[in-house]
Amino acid sequence: MGVLAKPRMLLFVAAALLFVTHPTASGQQSDEALPFVTIVKYVFGGPLDEDTSIVYVVTDRREWKKVWKLAHLTFPARPPIPEIDFSSKILLAVFHGFTGGQCTTSITGVVKTEEGLKIQVKVTCPGPTCGPQPANVLKPVEIVAIDRVSKSIRKKDPELIEELQLIECKPPN
Repeated sequence: MGVLAKPRMLLFVAAALLFVTHPTASGQQSDEALPFVTIVKYVFGGPLDEDTSIVYVVTDRREWKKVWKLAHLTFPARPPIPEIDFSSKILLAVFHGFTGGQCTTSITGVVKTEEGLKIQVKVTCPGPTCGPQPANVLKPVEIVAIDRVSKSIRKKDPELIEELQLIECKPPN
């Protein structure tokens, strides 16, 4: 080995050891926020017999056809199914549980962790100062596309994290 090759090799080995022994400050891989695109968002859809939220991870066209049909069970006619490139994308279909008629739901984030996917949802409802609300009930459905993630992440049940936000009404003049 030449005179300069030895110090370069030692520097490379030291840097490699530093990286391998300390990948992050906490020793664990950090969470990664994933960009997403909303495919559909309905205030009412899906199966009526389910009263709690359900998340489907859709990885191929066959599963997509089933979820698309499920999302439109209450529709008089089903719209054409959107084309998705499953070689680079997967879908997350969130069938929210029943909500009050004045509440809205929105997926605000998708995070990839070592434990799997976390879907962040904001539920916005009228606060107590808004008085009585109409008795109608909604069953929101949202389907979003994200970049394909590893099979080990997809196989874990996604976690739905709901944040409730109450909007206070202004007092009458």
